[in-house]
Amino acid sequence: MPTNLETIPKTRRLTLLRLGEQFGSQDTLDQAHQTLAAYEKFAPLLKTSGFGAKHAAELGGARDGLLHAGVGREAAKGKKKVTGEAYVKACSEAATTRIHTRAVLAGVKEDLEASGESEEATATVAAALRQTRSAAKKAEPLAQQLALLGDTLKHPVVAAVAADQGGPEALVEIEASITALRKADQEDVGVRGTPVETETLDLLDGIIVQLVRRARRAAIAASKRLGNPAMAEAFKLDKLYRSKGGSSAEDEGGEDEDGEEVKG
Repeated sequence: MPTNLETIPKTRRLTLLRLGEQFGSQDTLDQAHQTLAAYEKFAPLLKTSGFGAKHAAELGGARDGLLHAGVGREAAKGKKKVTGEAYVKACSEAATTRIHTRAVLAGVKEDLEASGESEEATATVAAALRQTRSAAKKAEPLAQQLALLGDTLKHPVVAAVAADQGGPEALVEIEASITALRKADQEDVGVRGTPVETETLDLLDGIIVQLVRRARRAAIAASKRLGNPAMAEAFKLDKLYRSKGGSSAEDEGGEDEDGEEVKG
């Protein structure tokens, strides 16, 4: 039976929406199928590791909600949430640019602190690094983060220090990434459903992502405790991350918060 989304508390609803919008519904549906199949096989061994029958039932309800919404049916392509390949690629490349630029600026900050050349420039770099510490998950916020980093690199004192340590190259990458992000974001809007349809799918996707990660964590813990590596393998998250080109976050069933450090 599909999950009743109206009963979800507001705080959890917002968390699930933010989580669900990062994944395509076909990927979450396929992952739910795989995780539920694994649960049927290993259920007795998981209940003492944090994933029990009520969690499996909630996962099944969210899975049924996606099926009810038409995800997976050829005729329903016009209604389901779609994240285009260009959008995913642009966000991935922009995330790499962000990491590169932050590394350059972190080095510049250390050099400025060592020389005592400009407290104002040092404070500007520190503020930019602080404001971009967590990677934005959507195209426009990520573009704005890159713009802030780019403006910081253009600061006269910062630019001089960064000139021979990747600053000019980072600026070129930033401009290209911002252009690609905004172009892909605009094009991606055309393949999504109505706001209500998209929010419903985001919620269901968020529920599934949260639960399959929970099942994965429980399976890893139980497999280590029981010496049964096949259990952890059965709960792998390969379907969930396939459109993202794989992710180290799935190894622990956790979430990659920053693109630089996996939170297990």
